[in-house]
Amino acid sequence: MYAPERQQEILRLARDGGRVDVVSLAEEFQVTAETIRRDLKALDRAGLLRRVHGGAIPVGRLDFEPDLTERESTAADEKDRIAKAALAELPTEGTLILDAGTTVARLAAALPLEAELTVVTHSLPIAARLADHPGLQLHLVGGRVRHRTRAAVDAWAL
Repeated sequence: MYAPERQQEILRLARDGGRVDVVSLAEEFQVTAETIRRDLKALDRAGLLRRVHGGAIPVGRLDFEPDLTERESTAADEKDRIAKAALAELPTEGTLILDAGTTVARLAAALPLEAELTVVTHSLPIAARLADHPGLQLHLVGGRVRHRTRAAVDAWAL
């Protein structure tokens, strides 16, 4: 069996059973545990499984966080009030570090054109929103981009 075929079967087993473990998969497919670990790593990188100690679980099992588009419309008035209050606290010059949240995105959208700031963010949507802002020096933190938040995460981002 080729690796893509094995990985497809591993994915099916994980979805059907709610989880898979390295030792059982190695026995079932008659390959080494290291081969299975490589398969699970590939499936994790593809966003199809989430690696856990000793095995993997389907992505949906740990998916407590709503999608970015859903979060943008939740509590919109409150987010606007928070962004407006935060805007009042910003200096006209200096450095600003912006997280990837939807409330922070509203703050970023409201930054005045006359602001002369250095902005650092790991959020692709916020960076895209600020890319054409004339008074900003924009720095985007690198790393693996998380699908749900569209933000850089993991070791590079840290």
